[in-house]
Amino acid sequence: MNTSKKDHYSYAGEIGFIDLSKSKVTKEPTGKYAQKWLGGRAINTWILLDRLDPETRWSDPENLLCFGVGTLAGTLAPGSCRVSVDTKNAFNNGIGSANVGGFWGPELKFAGFDNLIVSGKAEKPVYLWIHDGKIEIRDAAFIWGKTTWETEDLIRDELGDERIRVAVIGPAGENKVRSSCIICDSGCAAGGSGCGAVMGSKNLKAIAVRGNMGIDIASPEEFMSLVDKAIKKINKWDLIKDIRAKGYYGAMGGRLDSPTWDWGYRPVKNGQDEYWEKGKVEKICESVIKSYRKGTVACFSCPISCKPWLEIDEYPYQVKGEGWWNNSANSFCTKFDNTNLESAIYAHFLSNQLGLDIDDAAQAISWAFECYEKGLISKEDTGGLELVWGNFEAMIEMLRKLAYREGIGDFLADGAVRAAERLGKDSWKFVIHVKGQDSLDGVRINKGWGFGVILSPVGGRHLRGSLGGFWLGGDKPVNSYEDVPEKIYMGQQLKAVQDILGYCSYVYGLDFDDWVAMAAAAVDPSLTREKLLHAGLQAHNLEKALGTPARIYYKNESVSPAGSHKPNSAIAQAWYNKQAGTKHLTTETGAGQWGSALAFACSQVGLDCKVYMVRVSFDQKPYRKVMM
Repeated sequence: MNTSKKDHYSYAGEIGFIDLSKSKVTKEPTGKYAQKWLGGRAINTWILLDRLDPETRWSDPENLLCFGVGTLAGTLAPGSCRVSVDTKNAFNNGIGSANVGGFWGPELKFAGFDNLIVSGKAEKPVYLWIHDGKIEIRDAAFIWGKTTWETEDLIRDELGDERIRVAVIGPAGENKVRSSCIICDSGCAAGGSGCGAVMGSKNLKAIAVRGNMGIDIASPEEFMSLVDKAIKKINKWDLIKDIRAKGYYGAMGGRLDSPTWDWGYRPVKNGQDEYWEKGKVEKICESVIKSYRKGTVACFSCPISCKPWLEIDEYPYQVKGEGWWNNSANSFCTKFDNTNLESAIYAHFLSNQLGLDIDDAAQAISWAFECYEKGLISKEDTGGLELVWGNFEAMIEMLRKLAYREGIGDFLADGAVRAAERLGKDSWKFVIHVKGQDSLDGVRINKGWGFGVILSPVGGRHLRGSLGGFWLGGDKPVNSYEDVPEKIYMGQQLKAVQDILGYCSYVYGLDFDDWVAMAAAAVDPSLTREKLLHAGLQAHNLEKALGTPARIYYKNESVSPAGSHKPNSAIAQAWYNKQAGTKHLTTETGAGQWGSALAFACSQVGLDCKVYMVRVSFDQKPYRKVMM
């Protein structure tokens, strides 16, 4: 691939290395890395693997915080705007990865850089000012402690340019809350893995970018012809008019008749259930949210415009901003059994201002709600808050406490897994996590979704690991195991390619062959479907190969200790035996799922149960013994 300094097609051409401990900035040509790793996420992960001591912890100054703009971002390829953020995961010290859209990534390329690699820790809070090939380290005293929205405005005022794009952490990142994220353009979140906490640990408040440098295309005429064809394909998509008018939630996931309400994506009451009554759905669906929607907005080079612009005018939840997603409704409606839509919208925008990832923060807080319900924590522990389902005022106040590490917020700030270890009292049973990272996703019903999330090298989430992601599709029932392993294997490669190129998942109407054609025309005519899939496999394997001392479980059974389907038959067996007058049941179990299922079923109908367990599993799985 031709990526020399002279002909770095589709690249800005340089990678910036910023050592905050030494206040030192160096540059290297992108081509040095793009020859093998192409771009974006793959370059980030290779640099982590190549330069980072495996024993480094997420909060150590030696940890690297890597920003990688997609190879096609900054071009007119539809929806190519995204940035990968890669580092050590704040929840488990394994590989951490997040991805974000908006305008910040393309602007970084216009400023002359494809990737930024931040190391060290500044003596005092700083921000980076990057413009037209220059990187400055500036004092951030005037913005430290400010919200993300306030910081963006203050930086633009100081530098005198309203078109500056800012990636910023809020108070949550400053306080190294592990569910913190990095916010771009006020409403786009690089969520998951605690990337905001990593940035805060370096005393780095923000990265402001502005540029006027161009990006060269390998075959401009062919590329523009492919862009035109892609736009025409997108315009033929059957829901394109709806989504441009209503945004993604209003046109798709938030419709009252959307099948996703029944597909297990939406955990209810901290995941106690995955079904929410239609009467409750009616209070937060499209027919209600449309009264707050004033229009839709799009990211750079996006023909979809999937983000609604919402405004609430009346006290106490006056707010306006962009974005509302399925996981917004999951985080602040179903997760807390909350049907007050205004409070949920306010909670979404408050999280953006505080720099909290809504998925991780909602999971930690809803775990506390369930502990309150079970009597494991008291009103005294919560500082007077009643954590009862549906109490949206307490939910909002808990977000503030979490971001500022106040009271019980400090208790939750390191994630629900660590909070449960401190609390004890079997509170671990209510923690929903993947590899130690708080997880919003429901994984019981949709088998491909669940397996993909759990098997992801990073702490998996809805756009990172889940089978059923928008780049796959499929005609199998959501609860089918058929072809799941093969699709997950292919899906991992496709998602990696997506992150390398910088494409957005919500650009409907295009397929992988469209990606290949535009990448070949923009970057290198020799790029083929096979080469891009290989690049995706390499990128995925880099994450798996990133040697860390993290406790990463390849078989994570904590999300369903009795198995996803075994209780269905165990409960029937126990009930019919009870009706027949049986008093005792005896069974054997291997890993412990069936034994756990039958022990659970017998406890529900009042039968004694004796379980003989394979010795190796008996020794290796103490929690299974406790459950049985």
